[in-house]
Amino acid sequence: MVVGVITGNGFRGALGYALKDQKLEELKADQKPEIITQNNVYGNAREMARQMRFVANGNSRVSVPVMHFYISFDAQEKLTESQRQKAVKGVLKELSVTDENYQYLVVKHNDAKNPHYHLIINKVDLDGKKLNVGFDGKKEEFIANRCHVIADKIEQEQGLQRTEGRKIIYDPNSPKGYRKLSKEELKALEPRDKKESISKDPHKREQEIIIKSEVIAALQNKGIRSPEEFKTLLEQKGIDVRFMENRNGISGISFKSDTISVKGSQIGAKWSDINKVLQENNKVLQETKTITRAEVERNLRTALEKVASISVSSGYWVNIDHLLKLRGLVRTNQGYSYTVNDVNLLIKSDLESSIRATVYESDNVYSQYEKRKAYEEQVRNAKPMEIKKVPLLFGKEIREKNAEAEIYNKKLAQEKQKIALNPVKEPHQEREQLVKDFIQNALKSEIEIDISTEKQEQAFKVAQEKIENRVNDYKKKYSIQ
Repeated sequence: MVVGVITGNGFRGALGYALKDQKLEELKADQKPEIITQNNVYGNAREMARQMRFVANGNSRVSVPVMHFYISFDAQEKLTESQRQKAVKGVLKELSVTDENYQYLVVKHNDAKNPHYHLIINKVDLDGKKLNVGFDGKKEEFIANRCHVIADKIEQEQGLQRTEGRKIIYDPNSPKGYRKLSKEELKALEPRDKKESISKDPHKREQEIIIKSEVIAALQNKGIRSPEEFKTLLEQKGIDVRFMENRNGISGISFKSDTISVKGSQIGAKWSDINKVLQENNKVLQETKTITRAEVERNLRTALEKVASISVSSGYWVNIDHLLKLRGLVRTNQGYSYTVNDVNLLIKSDLESSIRATVYESDNVYSQYEKRKAYEEQVRNAKPMEIKKVPLLFGKEIREKNAEAEIYNKKLAQEKQKIALNPVKEPHQEREQLVKDFIQNALKSEIEIDISTEKQEQAFKVAQEKIENRVNDYKKKYSIQ
């Protein structure tokens, strides 16, 4: 079995990919994904993403709360569904993900030859604590090593077929529970003569040509713009795609069919070349994609409602800039960059200052509410002044005090009646109205397509051409070859 992981900030994208939201109608009934476990989340991908985001916001120090694990099994290893699901549960156990404290979704994909599962986990648990996914006391980028050890441990404990090629394995006799392969063991993994083995094995060569042709065909599809889409398309052709990652992201790629496994560099399909094509596809889409103001406002409204509501509830010390970033709104010199349907936009408005002003107004509303509530309580508890009996002689002073008491009692009765008819209202409605007013004003902001990146690229090309022209003129002038 192979266990890999991709971390990120977008629950909606990870869940949508696992559930194949965009391609669900294209799949046959037996190819559609199956939800195996839905723990502490419910509804569709969008609803689950909101629930996970709400919990993730409970720990502002976790900027990358999405853990997307993929677990695949060799098609040639004849395992029952029960055995495979037991292995998937083993991954959860090794990660210390419990049903009581964590939100996660397990989905089985049925549209490829090799059975595989996707596991989406919220790194922040229901108590606001962060899941420790580091390895050997090191940073999270070493999670790949932990995945190798977890997979190897499950294979050994559950009697599954051992996966070859790992450089770090589970070892119950080691104090750490794992060990790295020795130089001798690593050397034994290397083929003795790669060029000779490729050229002398016609079957392997034929399979490599098939894989390369499918890779080329996939890259010719201009709708393929991301590693995930590239991987999915090849999986539909029966080719498993595996990404190698480092702290900077994807660094390499390999392919596996039913019979062979090969690195991308061996068949002239290096990741750097593939990535260039994907980026070019993205650029072409950006140049040709159109979007309506209504679509932008609909997406922007959802993002701002969440940020403003959390900010108003949290009070003055909330990190508004961080909340905006979590929802794709990144501050620039001209406003905020924002992407909707793969279109880069520029919102020319100081959103943080506007939200901060809304927070101040909200705090003032709450302060006034507390004062009014205390006053009402004082009036309700106030008792009327006593009206004394006036004697026949020497009653002037008592009559004057009685007159004052009658005026006071009348005003008190009027104030109590006023409070009874119109008691102070909870500040929630006023706060909600403040948020609505902010959003309405924000949606009136000037919004335009962000072409700054294209302008920079164009300026660079122009400058480069000028330099080349000067060099060529210099060579001609001095007859330099």
